[in-house]
Amino acid sequence: MLKGTSVPGTVLVIVALSSPAVALDGRFPQMVDLPTACSLPKAEYSVGARVGPGGAFIGGLRVGITDYLAVGVSYGALNVIGSGDPDWQDRVEFDIKVRLADEDEGPLGLAVGYDSRGYGDQREGGGFEKSSPGLFAVASKTLPFSEHWSGHGGISRTLEQDRARPDLFVGVSGRFSQEFSVTVEYEFPLDSGDNDEDAGSGYLNAGLRWFFVDAVQIDFMFRNLVGREDSPELSSRAIAFTFYDRF
Repeated sequence: MLKGTSVPGTVLVIVALSSPAVALDGRFPQMVDLPTACSLPKAEYSVGARVGPGGAFIGGLRVGITDYLAVGVSYGALNVIGSGDPDWQDRVEFDIKVRLADEDEGPLGLAVGYDSRGYGDQREGGGFEKSSPGLFAVASKTLPFSEHWSGHGGISRTLEQDRARPDLFVGVSGRFSQEFSVTVEYEFPLDSGDNDEDAGSGYLNAGLRWFFVDAVQIDFMFRNLVGREDSPELSSRAIAFTFYDRF
């Protein structure tokens, strides 16, 4: 894995956050790794590919079944980009999201769901270096000072390892032009089991999103920006490409 995150890249994301953006967009069901209350609308789908440290490659498909239900699948491997044989993952991961409320109809957008996608190396016995969100509940809200900013907050409970308590996460996202948007998220691990390598280690991720053309989105991600040196997943950079269309 790549160690450390470039200072210029981090500064770029932080500076971008001081610019205006747009309200919640249903095309953005997640920030960097963590979910929002948004979901793909009915009959819309996305096909994506994510490339990260260690030659990692993850391909995924997400489909809006109804305006309030979306499902997705993903599969990948380490060392796809590079030399030697790829290290294929043991199983296909999946996610499902059910929207309980729309911000247009109430004070908050609310959603619950499950996401088994983790990142980094697979652990012996299952799971990933950076655990998947697992079961989650999340709320999203257009911030009061500007319709161009959105705040997100939620609770998640990974099923990859024993935890005494779930994790809390918060984030903010917004767009500062028709083509570019930004997002920042932070995950607070409240408590962990004795065998949990993530104990006491929060995750700060940031991303710069570019709509290259109307239906193609490119994400530049800066992950685990304040992680400890002995964090199970080192600070890293990744890039993702997503294509949107309708049935």
